Amino acid sequence: MNLLFVCTSLEPGRDGVGDYTRLLASACADAGHTCALLAINDGHLKDSTPVVQETQFERGHTFPVLRLSPDKPWTARYEHAQSFVATHAPEWVSWQIVPYGFHPKGIIPDSAFEFARLGEGRLNHLMLHELWIGLSLGEPLKNRVYGFLQRRALMAFIQCLAPALIDTSNPAYRSVLVHEGCTPGVLPLCGNIPIEPMPPVPRGDEWVGGIFGTVHTQLDPRPCISALARGAKASKRTLRILGFGRLGAYGDKLFAQLKDEYSHRSIVIENLGERPQAEVSRLLQSLDFGIGTHPWALIGKSGAVSAMLDHGIPVIVPRDDWSLRRPPTPPPLRDSLIVRLSDTPSELMAGWLSRRRPPQSRLPALAAAFLSRLNRVADPAPHPQ
Repeated sequence: MNLLFVCTSLEPGRDGVGDYTRLLASACADAGHTCALLAINDGHLKDSTPVVQETQFERGHTFPVLRLSPDKPWTARYEHAQSFVATHAPEWVSWQIVPYGFHPKGIIPDSAFEFARLGEGRLNHLMLHELWIGLSLGEPLKNRVYGFLQRRALMAFIQCLAPALIDTSNPAYRSVLVHEGCTPGVLPLCGNIPIEPMPPVPRGDEWVGGIFGTVHTQLDPRPCISALARGAKASKRTLRILGFGRLGAYGDKLFAQLKDEYSHRSIVIENLGERPQAEVSRLLQSLDFGIGTHPWALIGKSGAVSAMLDHGIPVIVPRDDWSLRRPPTPPPLRDSLIVRLSDTPSELMAGWLSRRRPPQSRLPALAAAFLSRLNRVADPAPHPQ
C-alpha cells in the first residue's frame, strides 16, 4: 500500500506523537509499504522557513516529509499539502490527531477544516491520541466549558474527514467516542524509545524505580513512595527513585521537594533531567520498576508507560482519580506488568517485581494490527484469524 501519515509536528525527539508516527511508518515500510509524512502545524520550524520539504530517517528507512509552520495561513499551507499528497498518491491517509497540536487551546480552528479534503477520493484512518478535557467527574466548570468547545470542533472535523476507520489508545476514550456515535477500535501504543542492547543488570540491595517524562500536577507520589518503601524494607532492600526526561516545571519542583523531604530517611530521590535516547533505554533497563503518572483509566495513552513496557519493567500506577462523568468507566487493557497501587499490598510487591520480562519492542505487533485493520476495510472479504 501507499500510505500518507498526517500529524501536527515532526520535529524528531521533540514531539511524542510525531516520533510515534515516524516509528509506525518505519514498521509499515518493514512490511513493504511505501510511506510519506506530513506535519500540518509544526511549531518547531523557524520563522524564516515556514515550509520545509525534507527527508527523515527511522530504523534504516527514509521518508519524504513535508512540514508546514503555523506562521503560514492555513489556506496557504493547504495548497502545499495538496501538492504533496498529489505527488505521493496515497491509498490511505492516516491522521494522528491531538487537538492541542492544532491550537494552544485544543480547539481545532475552522480554517483548518479544509485539510480534511486531503483525503477526498482516498481512505482515511483516524487515530485519536487525545479527545477533550472535562470528561471526568469533578472537573471544574472552566474545563467543562473548554471541553465543550474542543469536543464540538473535533467532532465537526471528524464529520468533514469521514474516516473509514477510527482508532484510539484506550477503552475509556473508545467509550466516549461510542457515545458520540463513532465505532472506534483500540490500538495500543508502543514506546518511542528504541531498545539499546545491553547485558542484564544484576539486581542489588536496593529497589530502583523511575518516573519518566511529564509529571502531571494531579500526581502526589508520596503515598506510593511510602508503600514501596515498606515493600523494600520487608525485602531487606532500600529504595531509590529516579526522575528523567522532560519532567516539566511541576515535576522538577516536585523532585526538589521530595529530595528534601526524604533526605533524612533511607530513600534516595534523584532528578537526572533530560538524557539521550540511548541512555534513557539503558536507564529503563536498569530499573526494577516504573511509576506511571497518568490515571489508571487512561494509562493506555501514556507514551512513557509504553516505553517502560517495551523495556520489560513492571509499572505501578498510583493515580485512580479519573472516571467518566457518564459511567461506567471501562478498565484499561490488561498487561501483567501493570498494577494499580491500591491493588498491590506492600508484602506482595517483591512478587510483582519478579514479573519483569526481556525487553522487546511492541512496534512490529502494533504495525501488524494497524495494517490488518486497514486491509480489512480495503478488502472486506473474510481474512484468516
